[in-house]
Amino acid sequence: MTNAEVAVLQLAVFVLSILLGFPIWITLMAMGVFFGYYAYWDPIRMGWEKAQGFEQSLEALLNNNIFDLLVNQTYSVMANDVLTAVPLFLFMGYVVERANIVDRLFVTLQLAAKNLPASMAVAALATCALFATATGIIGAVVTLMGMLAFPAMLKARYDTSFSAGVICAGGCLGILIPPSIMLIVYAAAANVSVVRLYAGAIIPGFMLAGLYMVYVVSRAVINPNLAPKPKAEDLEGISFVDMCWRMLTSFFPLAFLILSVLGAILFGLATPSEAASMGAMGGIVLAISYRIGAMYAGEVTPPWMGTKKEHPNEWLFAIGSGGILALILFLAYFLVRTLATSFLDAPVPPAHLPGVPGVGIALALILAVAVKLTNGNLPVLGMFVPSRPFLRPLMGFGGWGALVGLVCGVLYTVIVASDQDKSFFIFHELNPWAFDVGFFVGLVAWMAWNAVDKDGLQQSVYLSVRTSAMVCWLFVGSWTFSSVFSYLGGHDLIEHWVLGMDLSPLAFLIMAQIIIFLLGWPLEWSEIIIIFVPIFLPMLPHFGVDPLFFGILVALNLQTSFLTPPMAMAAYYLKGVAPPHIQLMDIFRGVMPYLGMILLSMVLLYNFPGIALWLPTLAYD
Repeated sequence: MTNAEVAVLQLAVFVLSILLGFPIWITLMAMGVFFGYYAYWDPIRMGWEKAQGFEQSLEALLNNNIFDLLVNQTYSVMANDVLTAVPLFLFMGYVVERANIVDRLFVTLQLAAKNLPASMAVAALATCALFATATGIIGAVVTLMGMLAFPAMLKARYDTSFSAGVICAGGCLGILIPPSIMLIVYAAAANVSVVRLYAGAIIPGFMLAGLYMVYVVSRAVINPNLAPKPKAEDLEGISFVDMCWRMLTSFFPLAFLILSVLGAILFGLATPSEAASMGAMGGIVLAISYRIGAMYAGEVTPPWMGTKKEHPNEWLFAIGSGGILALILFLAYFLVRTLATSFLDAPVPPAHLPGVPGVGIALALILAVAVKLTNGNLPVLGMFVPSRPFLRPLMGFGGWGALVGLVCGVLYTVIVASDQDKSFFIFHELNPWAFDVGFFVGLVAWMAWNAVDKDGLQQSVYLSVRTSAMVCWLFVGSWTFSSVFSYLGGHDLIEHWVLGMDLSPLAFLIMAQIIIFLLGWPLEWSEIIIIFVPIFLPMLPHFGVDPLFFGILVALNLQTSFLTPPMAMAAYYLKGVAPPHIQLMDIFRGVMPYLGMILLSMVLLYNFPGIALWLPTLAYD
C-alpha cells in the first residue's frame, strides 16, 4: 500500500471506531500513535538494526518520532493562549447555571412579553439566548430549560411539539452567539482571531434568534391553539414598579455581565482569556449576590445557622459592620468623583483613596467602635446595621476575615522591608497599602466564602475541569492524528481530489457544509471542529473563501447537528427531563421547522456576507 492509501485507511478505521462507540479522544490518540509509528518507522535512525538483547531492542522500538510528536503536541496545547479562555468561560457558565438565575429570568421575561402572542415561547427563546450566551453548553441549557420552561409551557396548554421545538432550538444558540466556546476552538484550529470571530458572529447569532421569535409569534397568530394567551388572573397584581424591580434583579445583572465580557474583548480592553477570567469572577459575585438575596427573603438557610457560629463575638460583628460601612463610603466617594469628572465642571479629586495608607482601617475601626458602643442605635448608623438574623453572623465572618487579612498585610510589609535585593516580591508599590488591602480583601473574601453555595461551586469547578480536559485532550489527539494523516499524504490526496472536481466557490461551500451536516449526526461539534474542519481550511485560499466567513457558516451549520433526527442530541437532552408521556417523535416534529430557519440563515449569510464581515471590518480594519 502507498502512504496515501494508508492515510485513507487511517481515516476509515477512525470513523468505524467512532461508530462502534469508542471514546473520541482515546481513538484519536491511538490511531495517531499506531499509524504514526508506521509512518515514522526508520530502522537506521532508531538503531533497530544494531540493537542486541532485549533492552536495546526495546529502546530502539521506543525511539520512534511519533512519541516526540505526541509530547510536542501536548505541550503546544498546554501553551496555547487561546485555549486558556475555555475553562474560564465554562466556569462562568456553570456558576451562573447553579445560581438559580435562570428561573427568575424566565418568569421576568414572560411577564414582560405578556402582550405578545406566544409570550411564554418568546420568553423561553430570549432566556435560552441569554443563558446560552453565558454558558455556551448546549446540554446544560436544554436540560435546565427543559426542567423550568417546558413544564410551564405544557401547563399553559401550549402544543407539545411547539414547546419542545422552542426549547431545543433556543438551547443551541450558544454555539453561535459570543462568547461561544465553539468559536474559541475554531479560532485555535484555524489560526483566526477570536476577537474578529466574536465580532462576526454577533449579528448572525441575533439574526437567527430573531428568526426563531418571528416564527413562534407568526405560528401563534395563525393558529392560537398552539400557544393560548395567558389567563387574566395570572397577570393580576404585577405593577409597573414590580416589573422594573424584577428586570433590575434578574435580566440586567446577567446582561451586564455578558456585555461587559464581550465589550472588553471587542473594544480591545482585554484579551479573551483576561475577559473570561473577569467573567468568571463576575459570575461568582453574581451567584453570591443572588444567594444573599435568597437568604434575605428566607428562601435559603445557610448551613451555619443553628450552630455556634450563629452568635459571633460582638466585636467581630462590629468590625465587620464597620468595614462594610467604610467600603460603602469609599464606593460613594469614587462614584461622586466619576460623576464630577464626567458630567460636571468640577475640579478632579485625587484618583487614589482619600488620605494616606491606614485611613481606611482607621475609619472602619471608628465605625466598629460606634456600632459596638451604641448597638447601632444612632439615627444614621442604625440604618446600615443589619437586623436580619443571618446577616449578623455573616458580619462576624467579615470581622474575622478582616483581622486575618490585617495580619497578612503586616507580614507582607515585614517581608518586603527585609528583602534587600527586592527580588522576593514584584509589586513593591503595594507595600504602603498592604494593611488596607489585607484588611478589606480579607473582610470581603471571608464573607463571600461563607455566603457562597459550596456544593454548587464544587460542582462548577469539577464540570469545568472535566469539560476543559475533554477539549484539550481532543486537541492533543486531533493534532497528532492530523499530523500523521498529513505526513502520509492524506490531506494532499483529499485536496487534489476536491480541486480536481473544478468546483465553483459556491459548490465547494455547499459540499463542505453538507459533509459537516452529515458528520453532525454521529459526532459532537468539538470533534467536527477539531478533526474534520481542518481538512477544508487549506483549500479556502484556492476558492477565495475568508476563514472567518467559513467559521460563521460552520457555526450556523453545527446547530443542525443537535437538531437533526435521528441523532438530535438536543432532543435527547430534553427527553431525559421531560414528563414520561412526551414521545421522542413529538420533539422531533417540533425541531424540524427550525432546521429550515437555519438553512435560510445560511443562504442569507452567503448572499449577504456583510452580515458576518461588516462589523469586524468596521471595527478592526
